[in-house]
Amino acid sequence: MTTNHDLVLHHLQTLFSRIREAVLSQPPDRPAGRLGRNAKGDPVKWFDLAADEVVSRYLAEEFPWPVRLLSEEGTPREYGRGAPEFVMVLDPVDGSENFARRISPSGTAMALIPAGQPVNIRTVEYALVGQLFTGQTWTARRGGGAFLDGRPIPPAPPVALEQAIISFDTNRSVAPPALMAVLSRALGVRSFAAAAVVLAMVAGGTLGAHIDLTGNLTPENFLASALLITETGGRVTAADGQPLPDIDTLTQGYRLVAAATPSLHDALVAGLAGK
Repeated sequence: MTTNHDLVLHHLQTLFSRIREAVLSQPPDRPAGRLGRNAKGDPVKWFDLAADEVVSRYLAEEFPWPVRLLSEEGTPREYGRGAPEFVMVLDPVDGSENFARRISPSGTAMALIPAGQPVNIRTVEYALVGQLFTGQTWTARRGGGAFLDGRPIPPAPPVALEQAIISFDTNRSVAPPALMAVLSRALGVRSFAAAAVVLAMVAGGTLGAHIDLTGNLTPENFLASALLITETGGRVTAADGQPLPDIDTLTQGYRLVAAATPSLHDALVAGLAGK
């Protein structure tokens, strides 16, 4: 399959712009009645449906390649004529509780994988993560580097844990002692509740690392951002340092460690293991 890489990323950016326009066009807390729950059991909000409608229309009418869509908003769907050339894993509104309250960040994440390949962080070919409130956009192509608003993101310089800002998410669970020991060594600690954007911030070292031990982080939250991180020299694995497995469903949750540099990643994994 011969693909115009710039054209693919152009379409991802256009789709993000359409999603952003749709979900920012009305008050985030507008009444919408009972909309049910998505495949993960989370309540569906009006902006989820607005984004899904935009995505369906764009993939059916404007996206040049046949594509199979995997999204938390519904069952797998196929668009275009012929066999799919790509699988798109999409989270149209990541950090939906943030978005509903106008708390930044909240974002959109898209990962494109060649059809016929297993779905995992090693097979993502193109990625986009966009910040809905600001329009800030991270993009990447496997082997082609990562970009922030069109500018190349350089690899992060080496940084010790003691000089790193670490993001973490434990949701409402109690933080395990090993995590607290790791965080106590960091220069600073943050929690944003919008994994896709936070992981994008790890690419290039704006944040040193992100740790999610909830077991609730699902693939649409991290697949796109993982390519950004690896393209800038970082590392993304399961919390125990093992490779993340192939993905069969978007309802399976994961525990994850992502860092801007391999050495920081190793230090975090060792610390979480109590070493």
